[in-house]
Amino acid sequence: MGIATREIRERALAAYQAQKGTQAKIAVIYGVSLRTFQRWWRQFRQTGSSAPKKRGHRQPVYQGKDLGTLEKVVRERPDATLEELRELTGKNCSIMAVQRAVVRLGYRYKKNSVRQRTKSA
Repeated sequence: MGIATREIRERALAAYQAQKGTQAKIAVIYGVSLRTFQRWWRQFRQTGSSAPKKRGHRQPVYQGKDLGTLEKVVRERPDATLEELRELTGKNCSIMAVQRAVVRLGYRYKKNSVRQRTKSA
């Protein structure tokens, strides 16, 4: 089914509050698992809201001013590793977070092929 709308959640919770059935029965009526209904009920009891929680990812570690700082460091030290970039910017994050930020800035990692490294200049 996807995310239940706020209206469906409110109707299910109102039915349970009006004692129109057990949690299991209400869950079946509204086409959700018992566990899902229990989660809705707990959220409603704790917060008073039946709205779905925000879904998605965390905010990027490097954004705004921090992204500008990273770009400055990359320009100054274009040969720096991702670990070094993380240390130079003073962030406590994963290497992949640094990688994603560098890609967002438009930079990319270019590997040298074996032929290029062994080719004499």
